[in-house]
Amino acid sequence: MSDSDVLSQEEINELVQALLSGQISPEQVKEEEEEKKIKPYDFKRPSKFSKEQMRTFQMIHENFARSLSTFLSGRLRSFVDVSLSSVDQITYEEFIRSLLNPSFIVVFSGDNLEGNAVFEMGLDIFYTMLDMIMGGPGEKPLNRSPTDIEISVMRREIMNMLTILAQAWSDIQPFIPTIENIESNPQFVQIVPPNEMVLLITVAVSIGEISSFINICWPSSLLEPFADKLSARYWFATAKKEEVRKKEELEKLEKSIRNVMVNLVAILGETTLSLKDILELEVGDVIRLNTHFDEEISIAVDGVEKFKGIPGRHKGNYAVRITKITGEVIESE
Repeated sequence: MSDSDVLSQEEINELVQALLSGQISPEQVKEEEEEKKIKPYDFKRPSKFSKEQMRTFQMIHENFARSLSTFLSGRLRSFVDVSLSSVDQITYEEFIRSLLNPSFIVVFSGDNLEGNAVFEMGLDIFYTMLDMIMGGPGEKPLNRSPTDIEISVMRREIMNMLTILAQAWSDIQPFIPTIENIESNPQFVQIVPPNEMVLLITVAVSIGEISSFINICWPSSLLEPFADKLSARYWFATAKKEEVRKKEELEKLEKSIRNVMVNLVAILGETTLSLKDILELEVGDVIRLNTHFDEEISIAVDGVEKFKGIPGRHKGNYAVRITKITGEVIESE
């Protein structure tokens, strides 16, 4: 039930009084309720996506809006508020007719996407961003088509914004965006048939006193190949597979690490000698170390001390019995 279907306390009281006074009958209330359940359906504008899928689209582009707000605030060195305004299913013709002429329209594609999509930005945002990037205060200029130089400067910024959009989609359908074309006249942007249903994402952007919108148009023919990934069930299944995959990779990594060869050195002791003493050393001389024969010695792994131990012999060979892991005593069995 939507908020508009919820009666206020005053309306409930009026309905009860009308029933008690006989102005309306329970049968009339029931008939009105049944009439409300009937919803018109336009076969020219069929719904391509379920409510669950629409919620997924909303979550994806809410993440995009938050990331875009952070990026633009840092890039323009000014607070930029970006929020998701709406997610709608309309025909491509309706979308094109809703755009102003001139506009800043970017047709982009992705390596894993079957077709093109549209990224449209209001000219007021376009020129405000351009002015601030070039060191200006961000004043809004006249409404005119961007020049080739202005488009060239903003092309990199749009590419960064499309990359942020791709990151928001990475859990569902990873892709690397590519700018195919940039137009100012909406009539020149015909990426799908006019009657094809599209998913229109509208994002509100506020930069100082300037407020406008960014529109992202996803054709249904582009989204349908991976529409099954937009359900919550797929998300949970993917998360479970990812957890299993990470566990398997961790076990594989641990197994590989166990087979890595390292240098283990038992340091019997250390001392300091002058160069003169070293040059005068002869066979049979005794060098006094800084350790006692019954003291623990250091055991280093690739030059880093890891253990403590006692030197001795084992089956006729020199050996070291480990007594401690550095900072932790090993309990004897």
